[in-house]
Amino acid sequence: MNLTSYHVKRYLVLSVIGVALFVMIKGSPLYSKSTEGNSATKAYAHFLMGTVLDGEGKFDAALDEYKLALKLDPASSTTNTRIALDYIRINDTAAASRYLDTAIAIDPDDTKARFILALLYTINKESDKAAAQYEEIVKRDPHDIKALASLADLYVIQQKIEEAARIYEDILKEGTDTSLIHFTLGIFYSKLEKYDQALEHFNEALKLDPDYTEARLSRAILYELRGDYSKAIEDYKKILDSEPLNIKIYKLLAHAYYRDKKPGEAIKTFKLVIDLEPDKADGYLDLAYLYLDDKKPDEAIKVLDKAAILKDVKDISVIYIVKGMAYSQKKMKEQALDSYKRAVELSPKDAEGYFYLGAAYERQGERKLSEENLRKAIELNPKHADALNYLGYMYAEDGVKLDEAIVLIKRALDISPNNGAYIDSLGWAYYHKGMIDEAEIELKKAIEIYGKDPVLYDHMGDVYYKKGLTDKAKEFWKKSLEIDPDQKGIKEKLEKAERTDK
Repeated sequence: MNLTSYHVKRYLVLSVIGVALFVMIKGSPLYSKSTEGNSATKAYAHFLMGTVLDGEGKFDAALDEYKLALKLDPASSTTNTRIALDYIRINDTAAASRYLDTAIAIDPDDTKARFILALLYTINKESDKAAAQYEEIVKRDPHDIKALASLADLYVIQQKIEEAARIYEDILKEGTDTSLIHFTLGIFYSKLEKYDQALEHFNEALKLDPDYTEARLSRAILYELRGDYSKAIEDYKKILDSEPLNIKIYKLLAHAYYRDKKPGEAIKTFKLVIDLEPDKADGYLDLAYLYLDDKKPDEAIKVLDKAAILKDVKDISVIYIVKGMAYSQKKMKEQALDSYKRAVELSPKDAEGYFYLGAAYERQGERKLSEENLRKAIELNPKHADALNYLGYMYAEDGVKLDEAIVLIKRALDISPNNGAYIDSLGWAYYHKGMIDEAEIELKKAIEIYGKDPVLYDHMGDVYYKKGLTDKAKEFWKKSLEIDPDQKGIKEKLEKAERTDK
């Protein structure tokens, strides 16, 4: 349960008051283990006077009465607890803690004192100490639902999700079978990446309450994580039956259609998002990205032109970056370059525009301008992994500044260690530096992560050729040509290798 600090504090304060009321009704020295004789009667009188003063809000005076009662009956855990409650009311938590410790020392089975002390520790953000008190209560009574739930909530605050899940499973065993408990367990198991168990609990939550939107949404997201897009789509549509204007769900539905290789349905859904929010640019951008992925750059440009004239555009430079992508897809290099320049003009402190502008200059053979803009992107955002890798790879390709190239690419890999493209760049930089064994190691890693890729196979072929392993080189060049048959340079390499063999 992800409670905000305000709600946690509010809950705790109310809980303290609730315990206090319980003590007022039931807690008196008559329940003390040591009440006997005349001193007990006097202690009880002072105790009753304290409760009366508490009811009038006169907490300082009430404290005086309770302390008189305690002098007469020093072994009363109840009186110590009442004193602690009044100290909480006057914001003296240190004193409250001392009296609660005494109450527990007198009677280790005093669960009321332990509850209050646990709540006090939680307010003071001493979660470990609070958990220890709840654990003691549960040890004495494993069926105490309130203590179990409080302990589970504490474990969540401490990010001890596995322990929290175990406690909630114990609550289920006690017969408290609610949709909320199953939903919470589903969330816990999702965080623990135990998706089968998470799905089982989301299913149970929806059996108990078919209209539990949060449980259905969580189940849909889990289906997507498992690659079961058709079931995710079914859940999203079910939510929309009851919430037909929920923009967030329409967007999730559109993305699920896209992942399910149904671009037509995805496009139709994003168009509906735009109809529902015609003045917000986000929907237009999502649709434009989808058109680009579907190789429809003209449609993307039309949508982006509509977005550019909206009043509610948080970052108009993004529209020009995406427009530049569309022009690049159309092989309209000058128009792409102009779009990226416009993005930089609109947001001169944003690294993204400089990155795309630098990449566009590189594709046009303008190495110096490319380097300037990529360096500017890195200056504005030292953790821009794509810019770091792009500049490093460009140096490797040109066979210049190879030491710096390796440093740049390694910086990119520090940010994204399992990026196959970056690993290939590092291998390629090693190759040009003459570190052939190191290049082979990195390129093997890149192929393992990235899979079949013509550039990777080409680079690996070059490495093997450099090592004198001509047959292996030809094998990888041929693999590259199988994926992209129009690579003239690789055909020339193969012909040269064949002539050398003869």
